[in-house]
Amino acid sequence: MGGDHAPAEIVRGGVEYARMSGRKVLLVGQPEPIERVLADLDTSGLDLEIVPASQVIGFGEKITSVRSKRDSSIHVGARLVRDGKATAFVSAGHTGAVMAVSKVIYGLIPGVDRPALPAPLPRRTGGYTILLDAGANVDCRTEHLRQFAVMGSHYARRIFGVENPRVALLSIGEEDTKGNDTLREVARILRETSINFVGNVEGTHLFGDRADVVVCDGFVGNIALKVGEGIAEAIVGMIRDEVTKTFFRKVGAFFLRRAFGELKRRTDYAEYGGVPLLGLKKVSVVAHGRSRAKAIRNALRVGDAAARGRIAERIGADIEELHRAEERLVH
Repeated sequence: MGGDHAPAEIVRGGVEYARMSGRKVLLVGQPEPIERVLADLDTSGLDLEIVPASQVIGFGEKITSVRSKRDSSIHVGARLVRDGKATAFVSAGHTGAVMAVSKVIYGLIPGVDRPALPAPLPRRTGGYTILLDAGANVDCRTEHLRQFAVMGSHYARRIFGVENPRVALLSIGEEDTKGNDTLREVARILRETSINFVGNVEGTHLFGDRADVVVCDGFVGNIALKVGEGIAEAIVGMIRDEVTKTFFRKVGAFFLRRAFGELKRRTDYAEYGGVPLLGLKKVSVVAHGRSRAKAIRNALRVGDAAARGRIAERIGADIEELHRAEERLVH
């Protein structure tokens, strides 16, 4: 029931994923509006089930709403995963509510203090740079950033196939002396782990090839992410406006339409759909609030892959190694 285009686009995305994967998809929410959408779709041969949830947590509601709305689609969806009735939960709704509910219902991996939200940023040279945290945690201490580095490294390795991910801290300069005391302390610990830590990077490097994982707090990360999305949309829009101004530009644009299409695809958040909250014992995937069917379909694919890849268990092993490094420095 969450998202700007719910429930229609969310249901369509679920139907598309069920058709593409052959997997069972549970549609959690108020039955009547879901049934109206399904009535207009071809669902023959698909394994779909509507799971009733009477309440909805809106984008504008305070996070305290999670306590009073225990029958929200977010609560019900997370409980399905906890109880083994589903492998992953996907929502395009209230990010803070998804994080809070998932944290309470699943619990955190031992050694993790807070879940982190990774965001894949497209590179000019191909592939992605993983930025985290991208908005789940506004205020972070040194131990949180160190844990984000471990979880981001694991995510890049297991989900994106990067063999030895380069991890960096987002700072106001590349030199080790730049940044605040928190960042310098984080760097000191990371150098004692097996993580491939490469130091500091600046904002100009986020879409380049300097690092595979860039760590920051959620306040900075969310601003960086939204600025990047806004710039990408603005550039695509400006190109579209300019190439339609004259006849000859239109002719040139016709021959470049494949290149323009590829540019739009590489900068479209719907291509990866959503990202799992890292650090939880089970899988919850956060999709963009503007998600349409394509994004939801891909978010379901991400959730399925994260669950099958036992991402929570493997992050737990990496976190243990981080704590051993911290203990060595203390003693």
